[in-house]
Amino acid sequence: MSKQKQKSDPKNDFISRLSEKKQHWIALSILFLLPLILYSAIFFGGERFLGNDVLQWRAGAESVVEHIDEHDEHPLWSTNMFSGMPSYVIHTPESPYNIDSLIKDLGEKTHPIPFLWILLGGSYLFFVIQGLRPFSSALGAILIGFTTYLPIIIEAGHVSKVVAFSFIPWMFVGYYMVSRSSKKLLAFFVFALAMTLQLRARHPQVTYYFLYLLGFWWIYDSWLAYQKDKIVDWLQRTGIAFGAGILAIICSIDLYWRFYEYAQYSTRGGSTLDTAQGGGLSLEYAFSWSQGVGELLTLIIPGLYGGSSGEAYWGPKSFTSGPHYFGAIAFVLALIGLIHYRKKIKYLFFGVGSLTMLFSLGYHFPLLNEFMFNYMPYFNKFRTPEMWLIVTVFCYSVLAVFGIEALINLAKDAKKSTKDLFLPLGIAIGIGAIFALGSNALLSFEKPGEFNQYAQQLARQNNVSPDNQRVQQGVNNYINTKLKPKRKEIASSDATRYLILVLLAGGLIVGFIQRKISKGYLLLGLLLLTAYDILRVDSRYVNEKRMVSDTFDAEQMIQRRQQPVDAFIMENIESDQGYPYRVFPLMRNPFNNAIPAYFYPTIGGYTGAKLAHYQDLVDNLLMKGPSGVNHAILDMLNVKYVTAQQALPFSGYTEVFNKNNQRVYRNNDVLPKAFFVDSVKTVPSPQAAVDLMQPTANFNPETTAIVEKGTPVSATSDTTSSVTITSYKANKIELSTNTNQKDYLVLSEIYYPAGWTATIDGKPAKIHKTNFVLRGLEVPAGDHTITMTFEPASNVWGSRFAWGGHIILWLSGIGILIRYTGWGKEDSNSK
Repeated sequence: MSKQKQKSDPKNDFISRLSEKKQHWIALSILFLLPLILYSAIFFGGERFLGNDVLQWRAGAESVVEHIDEHDEHPLWSTNMFSGMPSYVIHTPESPYNIDSLIKDLGEKTHPIPFLWILLGGSYLFFVIQGLRPFSSALGAILIGFTTYLPIIIEAGHVSKVVAFSFIPWMFVGYYMVSRSSKKLLAFFVFALAMTLQLRARHPQVTYYFLYLLGFWWIYDSWLAYQKDKIVDWLQRTGIAFGAGILAIICSIDLYWRFYEYAQYSTRGGSTLDTAQGGGLSLEYAFSWSQGVGELLTLIIPGLYGGSSGEAYWGPKSFTSGPHYFGAIAFVLALIGLIHYRKKIKYLFFGVGSLTMLFSLGYHFPLLNEFMFNYMPYFNKFRTPEMWLIVTVFCYSVLAVFGIEALINLAKDAKKSTKDLFLPLGIAIGIGAIFALGSNALLSFEKPGEFNQYAQQLARQNNVSPDNQRVQQGVNNYINTKLKPKRKEIASSDATRYLILVLLAGGLIVGFIQRKISKGYLLLGLLLLTAYDILRVDSRYVNEKRMVSDTFDAEQMIQRRQQPVDAFIMENIESDQGYPYRVFPLMRNPFNNAIPAYFYPTIGGYTGAKLAHYQDLVDNLLMKGPSGVNHAILDMLNVKYVTAQQALPFSGYTEVFNKNNQRVYRNNDVLPKAFFVDSVKTVPSPQAAVDLMQPTANFNPETTAIVEKGTPVSATSDTTSSVTITSYKANKIELSTNTNQKDYLVLSEIYYPAGWTATIDGKPAKIHKTNFVLRGLEVPAGDHTITMTFEPASNVWGSRFAWGGHIILWLSGIGILIRYTGWGKEDSNSK
């Protein structure tokens, strides 16, 4: 080798001399061990997280679990929350068995570790198939697989979100193979399987966000195909990708058909009263938890805005569980990748990462985000804009890996020197120096509106005006002496930490470019520094004190929360016709807490997507009237008991339990589950129905029913009309009626047109939307048997299509395996 050649080559070392296979094994071993280090208490200590969302889910699913245990079928309808709603929003019926089912079964007690391995393995493969080095790929996998958003949502119990994200890299592995591999049939199967598993995680928000990257990547590849005059080949590959996507949708259609059907009637489809909204969430609600502009700096300095929620956090969100941390080392590498990586694909990842970062700003960047909200399909179906940062971190992680490759190429070029790194290193070090030394001067450390909030609290405590001078001085002193010093300390500490890490990484990089550090040591050094950086911040959000023994399950934890009022109500909730009454758990944050629903049916609960007309009932009718509650609504909702922590000035209610400031009031005017009315008023719109049900309108549900649109119906004031519930199940109700004349029957069951059907003596009967949220039927004179059944077509046909899709998927997989491995072919030598 010539002296010039030796001079231009980076130094060799034992790491670089390792075979590629051994490097892969080392990289994969590191990725295998890191989740065990971060979650050692789960894997080795027999602990587990039972976050609030897990408990809320289990409590809300109780009526479904009971039905399955008793009748060996999934009811599809839940009776214990929000007076009744489709249960597949809470508890999904079984889908065809697949790889994800096996992983959940085998790794149930070690969740989330198995899905972290899947995420890390997929991320690693995603980089490897692009021809990137093993240690570079491992670094990228760490950035994607240990973004701080994951330990935050793991502790909260957002299981479906973790599972959905774990299959995202595999989805891009499949797309990369489809767009570039010569083995097109194998690529079809991998992409179809990965898409199927990702969709089956049942978190459409994660899927929707990453479809932006997939879509822009397809546009980029289409442009490349046009530039290289390979349109015909690209159209074939596009057809393969499209076919794989269609097959994945068919395989998961049982889930999404039900969701699509339900979305039209849920809060995600918009209010039933706000016709101007045009479907979807309100802008104000959708843009809750918008990332602040300055708060974007927490991508590289996690504690700059106080870290997690509590008094330390001073960003614009009402509270937060922690930042989306990208990493100090990663930021340096991403800058190098953006500036020096030679391939234009870097602009794809930089562009999509930057676009989704702007989306995360929500109402802080209205010019873009209000336009997207109003005109981009499905953009208005999701809230929490800061969640867009998971795409940003993914894209910028790719840039960081490109940065490593750019460094190695720079070192190979004898014409390049340290001067080529002045710009990226200068930016990274400059930001660190500015905030390590000058954060006190640059940042306010005061939460927007915080001063007024504390002033109002202090004023109420002292019965004075918030403008009182002593109140103003007291609040100012509290913020400046108690809150700001802690916030400044956290920011300064993390800014200094960032600067040290950047300087260490910069030293490695400069040493490598100057040929004082070998390539192997550079890669290993950056990998270890990155692992330390990311996992150290992650560990802040793995609170082992919130773990419980894996011998405890969610049901046991909920049972521990049973209170004296619960025991009393459980003993008295059943009616004499075999159905339970409902409860208004006023003492327990009724519309944001599912725990009471574990013990008895309630008119409240907890879910991210309630039925829209039920939410409208709560917002526009229920909490109205002189006493703060619309009692006619409670009567018609079959509410027999109200819980409270203080005496309630309600007429028509009797206190039947009082212990330890826990009270139960019995509603003396509660209406039965089914009853006949004297008259029916037909109205042209939901708003007209709401207007007639206001307390000021003297609405009496016992005598009058309000029916929206449709065929005119009538009722009679026949006092001899009677109705008896002969069978009451979640998905099937049977009633026996007797009337002398045609009459109108009201059921205190929630109206939902997508699946509930009725028959009278076996003949179809129309269910009318009654009293805004209930069901009603016109019943002919005489003795009759009425049957109501819930069996949505989306469930019946969706399940059949999903099974058909899985059969096609696995048959194609077996066929492709035989083709590429030669299985089944006769050995030519044996002839």
